[in-house]
Amino acid sequence: MNADVGDVTLDRRMVDVPGEAPLELSFEVRPREIRTWITVARPTGEVETRLGRGIELPFDDGSFSRVVCRHGLQLLPDRGRALEEMHRVLARDGEIEVAVRGSIERSPPFAELADSLERHAGARGAAAVRWLFCLPEPDDLRGVLAAAAFEEIRVEVVSRSDRSPSLDAFLSDPGSELGVIPEIVRRRVFADLERALVPCMDQAGLLITTETIVGRAKRA
Repeated sequence: MNADVGDVTLDRRMVDVPGEAPLELSFEVRPREIRTWITVARPTGEVETRLGRGIELPFDDGSFSRVVCRHGLQLLPDRGRALEEMHRVLARDGEIEVAVRGSIERSPPFAELADSLERHAGARGAAAVRWLFCLPEPDDLRGVLAAAAFEEIRVEVVSRSDRSPSLDAFLSDPGSELGVIPEIVRRRVFADLERALVPCMDQAGLLITTETIVGRAKRA
């Protein structure tokens, strides 16, 4: 993401009706830095998004009836603290919805990518991919929600399929870690995937199956 890192300065008028404005969060974790994308949408349709640093939320207790976090909770070094903040800004009986990636083993393109990186770039290179899937089972998400004092927890697994026009496009995605490894490693990884992912390729491109684990719960 290209936006500058800065403190969150949301217009307080965006949350002037306690418990009614939904809050959406996503986290981006970089070396020595956590960036939080915070979006507040009013019932009138007005939406404002700001970029913050860290996991502290600049809102009063009980400010929202609904908090949604669809990206990045699994990447945080202190997930519990982040969920405590979400719990704090929720009104009583407010609902949280959290989505994380499911098991890497049920997403063949990413599993093969991680295995290939481990062979050619070492465990550290593979970790950059495996890390995206580090909260892989429904009970993992259920556990962190329960530890943060949420109640009435419901967890479901949603499968989806996407297409990348080619293997090269898959490896050149802006989120791909292959941009930071030597070109010789990139070529070896490409050759590995070209062989391993034949069952996932057709005339429409590369079929990418993924799982998303969605947890919903309430603040008592």
